[in-house]
Amino acid sequence: MKIDVRVLTQVAEYLGNYVYLLIDPRTMSPFYVGKGTGTRLAAHGIEAETLSASDDETPVERSRKIAVIHDIRSVGLEPEVWILRHGMGSEYTHVEAAAIDLLSSFLTQSSSRMTPLSHLAALTNERRESARGHGIETLSNIVAEFGAPDLQPNVPQILLITLKPWVDLEEVSPGGTVRSGYGFRTEWLNSTDRAAYANELGDSVRCWWKLSQSRVEEHGIDQVVAVHRGVTRGLFRIIPDSWEHDAGSGRRGFMVDPVLEGPLFDRVIGKYGYRTPTKKRGDISTLNYWPRPL
Repeated sequence: MKIDVRVLTQVAEYLGNYVYLLIDPRTMSPFYVGKGTGTRLAAHGIEAETLSASDDETPVERSRKIAVIHDIRSVGLEPEVWILRHGMGSEYTHVEAAAIDLLSSFLTQSSSRMTPLSHLAALTNERRESARGHGIETLSNIVAEFGAPDLQPNVPQILLITLKPWVDLEEVSPGGTVRSGYGFRTEWLNSTDRAAYANELGDSVRCWWKLSQSRVEEHGIDQVVAVHRGVTRGLFRIIPDSWEHDAGSGRRGFMVDPVLEGPLFDRVIGKYGYRTPTKKRGDISTLNYWPRPL
């Protein structure tokens, strides 16, 4: 995986100490659990990190890992790298050991649709959010996020809505519907599943905001964009005449339709999303207009 040095340095700083899985793309099953550090990643690169031996890796273990990687590459494929946990201290060694024990004790079941957290229903647990920001992600998604190009101003006026980590909270939404929560789920980081979660992401975008309906309509804004961690994640069209006002909070909401293709989608979302402009120091606003100024 060839990555720009600048992007690789940013990814390394973001990961810190981490534990990763190597996934066989032919079966979508893990075949190796490893650990690494951001400094080593920055110095040697991603490929060297997965191919070289860690301090406690035995020659037999390394030989087995390399054999599987070469077997995968013999059919023109590459192993996927999933980051299990990152941003840890010395406990990353224990996390690696626990993952090895777990995967060594239970048969892993392959699936044609296998992405991080795509099978939450397989466990009776609810998703634990104590690992917010440090949970499982594919390395390709992390690299794509840091390598996202800047959002350009060659678009009609749109509303950017920044979503924080997911919060479970049922509440009535515009149109009399009930949404299960709001924010951004970590499993939505996988852009290849964008259509599958579009409606749920739309529920997060459409309410409830301290927002001027007249300002939005006066400037002809009829598209909103979901933003998470500074990158655009979804484009939605505001359904005309769907605005509602919550008298108790003074906030407003509306109904939306997801936009998954077209010229505006290509310029605002594209394959991996676009990086939104850096906010000024102290700016914690959730709502921003683009292009600026309005």
